[in-house]
Amino acid sequence: MISLVVFALVVFLIGAVVAARRVAKVPTVRLVSTKQPPELSIGTGLTWHLFLSHIWSTGQDAVGNIKSELQLLVPGLKIFLDVDDLKDIGSLEEYIQRSQVILFFLSCGYFRSKNCLREIRSSLEQSKPIVLVQEADPAKGGATLQALRGECPEDLQQDIFEKGWAHTTYMRVEEFQRVSLKTIVEAVLLCSPNYLNQTSLPLCVPGEPESQPLAFAKETMLWASPANAGAQVLADEIATTFAGLTVSTAEAPGPATHMLLYLNEDSFSDERLAEQVKQAREDKLKIVMAHENDPDLGGCQFSKFFETTPQELIADGLYKDLARPCFPGRHHPVSLALLAKDLGATPARSGSVASVSRLSASIAERSSSLVLKISRRSSATATTAGDGTGGEATVSVDSVEPAASAEAAQEHV
Repeated sequence: MISLVVFALVVFLIGAVVAARRVAKVPTVRLVSTKQPPELSIGTGLTWHLFLSHIWSTGQDAVGNIKSELQLLVPGLKIFLDVDDLKDIGSLEEYIQRSQVILFFLSCGYFRSKNCLREIRSSLEQSKPIVLVQEADPAKGGATLQALRGECPEDLQQDIFEKGWAHTTYMRVEEFQRVSLKTIVEAVLLCSPNYLNQTSLPLCVPGEPESQPLAFAKETMLWASPANAGAQVLADEIATTFAGLTVSTAEAPGPATHMLLYLNEDSFSDERLAEQVKQAREDKLKIVMAHENDPDLGGCQFSKFFETTPQELIADGLYKDLARPCFPGRHHPVSLALLAKDLGATPARSGSVASVSRLSASIAERSSSLVLKISRRSSATATTAGDGTGGEATVSVDSVEPAASAEAAQEHV
């Protein structure tokens, strides 16, 4: 018995050490202007900086990850999540009242949930600032924004989708997920007392690829075949952003060191491309693949390429290598940086600012603006933190009931 207790204690200690090391290694969000962590603040009478509104069936795992990652990136951030904080399903409106910003996690079924609709209507009635996070992966219960809007009651659509709320897509790849998380953090900070006078708050995370100064130390030529529609535009963008890359658009690769294979719904519609890819593989020319995810540029699910790509190339292992996703908006600079690294770009020498300047320009051009049209009194003053008459919230923080059972919590679905 003693040995079992000792063993359990050792396992616990090892787990604690591993967790502590992970926390220590996770960089935190910084203000671009000062390179210092932002100062958290919360309105009088409020309990949580952020409330995570979601449906369990298609959003539980994602919002659980959002909460844990946000609290690592922003230590001290208080986030309401039903599995952790729900005491009484009948008090949803009061939980909304005590939260500074409300996150709507948009996934299939969200707008059909009775309790999610309670949270949504309460948020709008109380003029709470909102941030929209979209699940876009169909395999995870996601859909296009248009399809998700179609599930929303008509009387709510304008207030949710046409008010300029901060919006981002939930990503599962770490480098892109950080961008989504920074969008959420910025929205939360802009609604806090310390930053009410700001209209934007650029953030960074140490080590993120889009903030690293990259350049090509070795002579690098990227071939963008004329048979691959869209490849030249992307290749030119990479070359413009990072110093030292030459782009060739000749009919044949010639002296090129790499070939860019740009994949969208129209890929391989030109029969020449398949032959060129086959020849490049035979010649050991390194192929860097970019998977377009922007619907406006022919973006599609990767599975579609197994239908449109010649079977000979698939059987030969073309897709055994990783294709970098190309996302629009705020995620686009990350796509460019990762593609540049695949092409051999390395950290620029200390003091070199050329690639940083180019990447900053790319961010400015491609990122969607964050416009929060909100009634900030609701999140930063005591007047609307309570019952609308200047009083405090009706739920006392000091009189917290024991956590609700799993059965009661599932009523939230």
